[in-house]
Amino acid sequence: MEPTALTDDVEVLENRLAGQTSELVRLRKGAETAQALLDLHTACTRQRTVVGTARQIAAVASAMTRAPIVVVGVFQSVSQEPLLAVSIGDGIVDEAQIGDTVCEIVAQPDLAWLRTENRLRVISRETATPSTALLLAELQAERLLITPLFGQGEFVGCVVAKLPEQTPDPDDVTVIEGASALQAHAGDLLHLSLVLDELRRRALHDAVTGLPNLAVYEQRLVRALARRAAAQPGHAEVAAILIQVLAMGRITEQHGATGVQEVLREIANRLADIAPEHNLGHLGASHFALIAHGEPGAGVDLARTAIEAVEAPMELSFGRVEVHCHTGVCVADDADDASVLLRKAEAASRTARANDERLVIAG
Repeated sequence: MEPTALTDDVEVLENRLAGQTSELVRLRKGAETAQALLDLHTACTRQRTVVGTARQIAAVASAMTRAPIVVVGVFQSVSQEPLLAVSIGDGIVDEAQIGDTVCEIVAQPDLAWLRTENRLRVISRETATPSTALLLAELQAERLLITPLFGQGEFVGCVVAKLPEQTPDPDDVTVIEGASALQAHAGDLLHLSLVLDELRRRALHDAVTGLPNLAVYEQRLVRALARRAAAQPGHAEVAAILIQVLAMGRITEQHGATGVQEVLREIANRLADIAPEHNLGHLGASHFALIAHGEPGAGVDLARTAIEAVEAPMELSFGRVEVHCHTGVCVADDADDASVLLRKAEAASRTARANDERLVIAG
């Protein structure tokens, strides 16, 4: 065989082997990607929370892009306001700070494309806008890969990954392919977690005020009574407080349902200023409830503070409004469970209204 012919045959064989090797590498990477996505679906199904889903996406994004820093920002699907951010860092950057920075920057006008264009972008110092330049500085990066996430057609978040400094890096294609494969799944998983979170919130909170509903309030009253029974500090006294707000009918006649809703939200905000949410409840219509715990007298003290807060004049969108309320307080004794305690507080509130008194303490 002529040397030239032999050389040609060897070259053909080498090319064929190289092609087979390349195909094997591609298949292996494809299998790894598929397994990573399957693991992501399984993990997110178990998490069932928005923050848990975001953490799983960040972990998979870090593995698939081999990025030293990955940030996943999550946004409300309706309002598109930032909700939270999770990050996987290199131990150098402040993970909490960079998460907040991502959420703030995504809202800037020069990143408006992120909310409308379902495509990935590599950002370098040469192509950076003011916002992405700040992001590059925060991540101490030369280049970034920004991946928008959409679920059911709605923008729900983004993945920001720090890329190697070489421009371009030989592995960029692999990294972008991995991020693209993740993008198609992560958006739907985030959207699902946001929907489930909203359904849980609606099931446990009043739609108008956002305060816990009756079922949640009673559960928290049960826990407060259990702490009292265990003689935990700060629970020497536990009391249920029931506030019935008057004048809602007049407000409805003058300002309609939206006027009443504005009044209820203002009352809820005022009560939230004097007590944490886990001690509050909106039991429906014009009835609000609080849980007081502390030293003896805590229940009456909180009730009086709540009355002052509710009855202070309100400056609302439709003008100045004043309401009045009747309040019942029941301090727990050893024989009371949560339902009995709440029932006694409600009875005291009705007595206060019947006698035109602001505050009645159940006997």
